[in-house]
Amino acid sequence: MSDPNYSYMEASARRRKRSRVITTLIIAGILVVGGSFWGWIQWQKVKTAERIKNALNPVPAYAEETLDNDTLIEPEEPMIAEPEVQPEPIPEPMPKPKPQPAPKPEPKPIPTPKPRPKVEQKSETKSSPIVMAEPKVTKTPEPKVEPKVEPKVEPKVEPKVESKSEPSQLSMNTVKPKDAQKEIEKSPEPKTQDPKPSDVKATAPNKVFQPEDLPVPAKAILSEEAKESMISPAVPQAEATPPNNGGDFAMGLQAYQSGNYTKAVQMLQSVPKPESKRKGLQERDEYVKANFYLGLAMQKTGHLSEAVSAYQKVLEYERYFPLANMNLGICYVDLKQYAKAHRAFEAVVRDQSFIEPSMYDDVLQRTKYFWALAWTRLYKSSTDTDKKAYYRDQAVRLWKDYQAWFGKNDKYKKDNIRAENHLKSI
Repeated sequence: MSDPNYSYMEASARRRKRSRVITTLIIAGILVVGGSFWGWIQWQKVKTAERIKNALNPVPAYAEETLDNDTLIEPEEPMIAEPEVQPEPIPEPMPKPKPQPAPKPEPKPIPTPKPRPKVEQKSETKSSPIVMAEPKVTKTPEPKVEPKVEPKVEPKVEPKVESKSEPSQLSMNTVKPKDAQKEIEKSPEPKTQDPKPSDVKATAPNKVFQPEDLPVPAKAILSEEAKESMISPAVPQAEATPPNNGGDFAMGLQAYQSGNYTKAVQMLQSVPKPESKRKGLQERDEYVKANFYLGLAMQKTGHLSEAVSAYQKVLEYERYFPLANMNLGICYVDLKQYAKAHRAFEAVVRDQSFIEPSMYDDVLQRTKYFWALAWTRLYKSSTDTDKKAYYRDQAVRLWKDYQAWFGKNDKYKKDNIRAENHLKSI
């Protein structure tokens, strides 16, 4: 054993001895305090017992006295004292009652003749049967007014019906059929065209629809937008260079950095799964990074389903990983899994505080772009009118949000032109 370990063992032994001594002293103190407290309780019990005994058997003043030779001395007969004549108590004079102040005469209420008739008039108007009877008599002929209102409503409806049927009557009675035909041709056209867009606009905002997952295509093709938008963090030089004895993780990172994605996939797939998910362990951290770069390599080679499974393994160990959620959402957009893509992009926005400052703009730019692209593709693939209107509103809102954030940034000029074209195509 080395000197530092030995000194550590000595220090630990001393601490144990100190702790033992302290515990023995504490136990001894507790016992002493407990014993003294118990003795004090017993002494109090004895004292209370004597008090009770003396209270039950009081000793008279003439009790027998015991001498040293055990002889009894009879008590002397007490002298009978003549009863003293006590003077009769002088009756105390009765206390004179204090003169109570005379009660003040209560002020007579001032007559208020003016407000009384007002109250009486109000009560009479509310409760007088004569006044209530009059409106009842007047309300009875009111049914005469109701039929007057009904014919007023009927002529308003009738001219609308007559306006629709007037062309037919004119065509039957008048001599000019051409004018009637022109009126018929003019009237129905705007009525048949207007209600369709108005109905869709009125019903769409009131209904909310969740994004849907469409069937996965047999051959998922990585779009050009996804190819150009793929980003990955810079590989640290210490991890990229393999150690002397080699290593699947380090060699896989080196192959990925050099662009040999097939070799990177082979090496990164062979990284073993750790036994523990505790953060900070080397095996666990290497497994998470290996799956992240494996997903990037799979995504760049066009194997989207395998990339999705790799990103999901990353998120099992790292709950807050915005970059993995962003790449996962991009894969779901090309796989037509729009509901899953929506949840992945929501996680990026929710966990944006975990994004590296150097990559913040790139991550949010791609998240907002592909989020709007997902709703646009949903709009174009939907057949339901209500859903289509709702998907269009969401896509327009997200495209405008993207333009507000990155529309004037020259770094994303290609994506900005595409976003404007997508917005025009809706």
